Amino acid sequence: MPTDTDIQAKKRSGKKSRLHASEADPSAARGGPPAAEPAAEHLPAPRSNRPAAPLRPSRREVTRRIRDAAERSMSWPARDRLRRLADSVAAGAGDPQRAQFVEAAIVESLDEAATKDDGERWLNCEAATWALGWLARSTRAGGSAGGLLEQLVQQATAATPLLEQGETLPATFVFTLARLFSDVEACRRFEAVATAAVVAEIERLVSVCGTVCVAGSGEMVERVVRWCRFREVAHRTGEAAWEAVTDRRWREAATNAVRLLGQRGRRITSAGLLPARFTEPLLDAVEMLGRKRKRTVQAVLRPRTDAGKPRRFIRRDLHDAAAAVAVIRSGWDAAAIRVLIDYRQPMPHLEIAAGDRLLVDGPWQWTLTDSGLPLKAEGPWSVSCWESDQNAAFLEITTPLPGGRQFERHLVMLRRERILLLADAVTTPGAGLTPAAPAGANGANGANSPLGLLRYSATVPLAAGLETELAAETREILAFDTAMRLMALPLGLPEWRTAGRGGFTASPDGLSIVQETLGRRLYAPLWLDFDSARVGRPLTWRQLTVADTRILLPPHQAAGFRVQSGLEQWLLYRTLDAARNRTLLGCNVSCEFLLGRVRPDGTVRRTLEIQ
Repeated sequence: MPTDTDIQAKKRSGKKSRLHASEADPSAARGGPPAAEPAAEHLPAPRSNRPAAPLRPSRREVTRRIRDAAERSMSWPARDRLRRLADSVAAGAGDPQRAQFVEAAIVESLDEAATKDDGERWLNCEAATWALGWLARSTRAGGSAGGLLEQLVQQATAATPLLEQGETLPATFVFTLARLFSDVEACRRFEAVATAAVVAEIERLVSVCGTVCVAGSGEMVERVVRWCRFREVAHRTGEAAWEAVTDRRWREAATNAVRLLGQRGRRITSAGLLPARFTEPLLDAVEMLGRKRKRTVQAVLRPRTDAGKPRRFIRRDLHDAAAAVAVIRSGWDAAAIRVLIDYRQPMPHLEIAAGDRLLVDGPWQWTLTDSGLPLKAEGPWSVSCWESDQNAAFLEITTPLPGGRQFERHLVMLRRERILLLADAVTTPGAGLTPAAPAGANGANGANSPLGLLRYSATVPLAAGLETELAAETREILAFDTAMRLMALPLGLPEWRTAGRGGFTASPDGLSIVQETLGRRLYAPLWLDFDSARVGRPLTWRQLTVADTRILLPPHQAAGFRVQSGLEQWLLYRTLDAARNRTLLGCNVSCEFLLGRVRPDGTVRRTLEIQ
């Protein structure tokens, strides 16, 4: 093993200081057997065309990367410590004293990493790796450089079991260590382990359509950003980290993650937008993947109110039936509404964000009873309809109920109007093939009805930080924080609270609606208006009568509603049995679902019609 005198002699002769394997491998330094190699099963074959000399990162690049790590740290002391390390590197190592300052800052980061057991640990190790990689190739590296590298190898060894178990949080650090010190066998052996862990995670979590199958948009974006950082380090330090098949999946996942970002391309949380540093690797990577993706990233980054023609950008909406996930956006402007629904579980996970605020986040719960007996889903959710165009988007999922009925949940977005409709329905497939009966004949309005009492309740989970205000006499609810965010109308309930027939309240759990009806079918729509300019305008909604061959239908056969805000009016219709030719508000319908604007002359402009 070279002594400190030997190392200093190399510096004086102008040669690069090279660290040998024995300096970084504790077992070799003690003269014992070499450390155990990681399992080679299912790992990529070692690269035979590696350059003889490892990368020599520039001082500017190392400073930038350490400062980036400081910005990503969630701990203020750690952030301050990493900034001091970046300042030490930026000052250079032109004399032994400055080099000692850098080494002392590296030691401080490694000591902090030894006390952590989370992401901060690997963040400190990654920053220390870049700093040591620059210092070790400089002409001022001190005699302690070998000991610092030995500590990094020990940290990477501790990370190896986590990588083999599928935890990729330390992967970028381990991979960076392997690439920057590729001439040291003790470091080079970690590259295959880190690469295999990341590739396996991408193959496990990313669907064919590019959906990352984890819970919540925050975790989805975080995983993709992690892969982008790993890929960028691989390209910067040599060859690509994975094969073309994996790269295609990563491309789709990165493109889909852009749909989940908020203003200026930042990640949305319940506490607001995270700093831009947390998503910069994602945006930088997607910008290089094609013209449409580049224009989309530029539209997200610019605080414009209009992002231009939709065909110039990637699709605003995505529905991945295999992953049971849908993302719907109103546009790419700064105030766009973004909806994420994940229906892999019996209680779908719903997220709604507007601009820079997360407004709804959590399980979209529901319960159903028939004459006091609970009705529970008897199978998983399946997609019955998905439609998306420049004006609106419609998604409907269904799950079977006992007795041949089914529970249908649909979500509708009117992009220009900034309106979202969340609705649940209990239907009976194949019903309504016989002529309709008058409302009074089936006892829908009588106490002696043979039909059971169907009771429905659901909760839309509001994000933390939102406050709610109930109207004094009517049932609308306003949600706000520093500004007005949304107005919720339970269309299936009478406008006035004194009318009874259910309830609509706000609680810490969210917006809760209870609705009852006599019959085997039910429709419960919740109207969410995200345009704060409409708040304060004259507001009303009414349930309309629906006629079939001049016979008025009961609510458990078909439902129609008129919503008015100021001078704007909308018409909503939903059949609960088979589609037939029917009439409401002077409008003839023969479809299952209709949502449109009522013109000043009373005619209806059909924005969305589902057959």
